[in-house]
Amino acid sequence: MLLLLAGLLTFVVGCAPESRADRLEPAALAPRPPAVGGPRYGGHLRVGHSLEPTSLDAILGRSGADAYFWRQIFDQLVDADPQLNPRPETSLATSWEIATDPDSITFHLREGVVFHDGTPFNAHAVKTNIERILDPETVATPRASLAVIEGVQVIDEYTVRFDLARPWGAGFGMLADRGGVMSSPAAIEALGPDYGWNPSGTGPFRVKEVITGTLVHFVRNEDYWGRDEHGNQLPYLDEVTIRVIRDETVRAAALRTGEIDVTYLPYKDVSTFERDERVRIETMPGGGIALTLVFNVDKPPLDDVNVRLAIAHAVDPTVINRAIFFDRAIEADAGMWPVGSWVHEPDGERPTYDVDKARQYLERAGLESGLEFTAVTHHNPLLVSSAEVVRAMLKKIGIHMDIDVLSSGPATERFNHGQEYPMFITSWSRYPEPDWMASLAYKSDGYYNPGNVLRPDVDELVELGASLYDNDARKQVYIELNRTVLGEAWFTPLLYGVTFAAAPGRVRNLDQLMGWDGKMNFATIWLEE
Repeated sequence: MLLLLAGLLTFVVGCAPESRADRLEPAALAPRPPAVGGPRYGGHLRVGHSLEPTSLDAILGRSGADAYFWRQIFDQLVDADPQLNPRPETSLATSWEIATDPDSITFHLREGVVFHDGTPFNAHAVKTNIERILDPETVATPRASLAVIEGVQVIDEYTVRFDLARPWGAGFGMLADRGGVMSSPAAIEALGPDYGWNPSGTGPFRVKEVITGTLVHFVRNEDYWGRDEHGNQLPYLDEVTIRVIRDETVRAAALRTGEIDVTYLPYKDVSTFERDERVRIETMPGGGIALTLVFNVDKPPLDDVNVRLAIAHAVDPTVINRAIFFDRAIEADAGMWPVGSWVHEPDGERPTYDVDKARQYLERAGLESGLEFTAVTHHNPLLVSSAEVVRAMLKKIGIHMDIDVLSSGPATERFNHGQEYPMFITSWSRYPEPDWMASLAYKSDGYYNPGNVLRPDVDELVELGASLYDNDARKQVYIELNRTVLGEAWFTPLLYGVTFAAAPGRVRNLDQLMGWDGKMNFATIWLEE
């Protein structure tokens, strides 16, 4: 079988040499004190975050904020560096080969890795995880982006092959996110619906305690396979607690008084902390979409493209940035791939603030006398305040918009699946792999496509963009997708976010806190005494 497979392979990528950890004898991998002056083991990192997780089961969570929690628990089949290049040394797959006739990817897996429940990570575990995502009954969030996988074949204990419907250039980016998270099949079967709050991954931390809506407490995974660049076992920290502190003023005060060690700064407090020499700040421009209008193109009265474009032209992001975001955000100049994404490309034809144009579009819709609808947003002070400004701006062109404010999970679920609202005023996480956005939000069967309107032209572009292995060619496809999405006002991003992560000087390796998606990862963070 291996000889036959080798004959089918047409080219190879990602065949990185074994990592240093792979070459070390087991005795050399035992925890040991790092070199003098190097990282220190121990300590309890206390983190403040604005949102609670919708689930700790990465594939069932519905919010981008979930990643702050599940990234501590799980490893991905293929990890990525900050530029979204596959990184075998931190992946569960150490190398892979791509074949094109027929299309497939064969992964060679890291040996000696165990899940938190003590069961082994192997090819059968990969097969179970991928098939779980592809099962429609699971209702997994990343299903649409992995639908190109027609089957998963176990070649041997540590080799697994994905049989594909077509080439999959987006595959490595998608497997670096929710789609590539590896859970313990034994724990999933044993816990059933309870798995979501007692997950078992192979990541640097285990879940010790969950208090719903309040905190998640993690403890060090003593069996973690990961090593730093010097061969020291990761993680350095003994414990991490992520507290949910919704009030941004309270969160900033908690950092100032030492009640927490790390948090993202509210825009209004950045200037104050920049003057505080005790605090270090790491910045990521384009760390997400700070504010976007999302339309259900199949729900009246916003099923008329003219009405959606009227709204898109009636909202002035400059005013919102100044009034709500303290001019710290970046006005959107393209689509849902923000500054910092390799596919970001400014678009001079996207809807911009122009009240006269807004009124013209209402006239085209035959609604010059106005209309009414209810939008939804979630419990985030920036979003609630922004929604109120949007309401005032729409009132100027005769549109009356009511606002429902819900928690993040219910707002997302009721908009995307409940078909209850024609518009969602929300933020969006950073997803450098463009197919995440395209497959999940633009494709007809995407989870975040609330109308699920059949658009073969869009579906064809999404599949083409995901299939190409050349990034320059892929970017041209996504520019064309943007023209449709922006031109028909499916999404109207208004502000790109800038992420400010702050911590006192004793929190070390802060420059390694944010990964390629801007989410926090504590595997290499350590604390001075």
